[in-house]
Amino acid sequence: MEFSPFKITPEGTRPPKPRKLGTAAGLGDRMRTAAFAELQAITAFDWAATTYADAPPALRRAWRDQIPEEQLHYDLIVGRMAELGFDLAERPVSRGLWDSLSVCTTAEEFCIKIAGAEERGRQAALRLIDFLAATDPNTAAIFRRIAADEVAHVALAETHFGWKPEKGNP
Repeated sequence: MEFSPFKITPEGTRPPKPRKLGTAAGLGDRMRTAAFAELQAITAFDWAATTYADAPPALRRAWRDQIPEEQLHYDLIVGRMAELGFDLAERPVSRGLWDSLSVCTTAEEFCIKIAGAEERGRQAALRLIDFLAATDPNTAAIFRRIAADEVAHVALAETHFGWKPEKGNP
């Protein structure tokens, strides 16, 4: 799977740890990771909607309906990164999310796994919002929007399979 313009870590390796959040480079690292997660989600929802024969039609529609929202999240982050002068390809990112989703064997497994990832991303966004609220309200507002949207994305796993974030991440 091609994820241009991102630079992907070689298979079996981890990306570099994000730099300190109080620095511009550290913020760029977190935004790059978030943008890449959104791009992987776009790819994954499209792929899942056509791959899983066991997915109920309503779930397939819901996955397809999420793609424009994930695209918006990606565009908001990438646009803000451009405003701040951050390069998407400056540092490598991991395609671990896509790799873990693409081996799921059932719609339920995929749905729960991506819901767990969306919840982890939502929690990270909430922490970033708290950190940036006073110093970078524009970036904080983008992540506030994303965190709010992710609630419905995570809820799909409960609606269709009874999974809630409190049950633990898959």
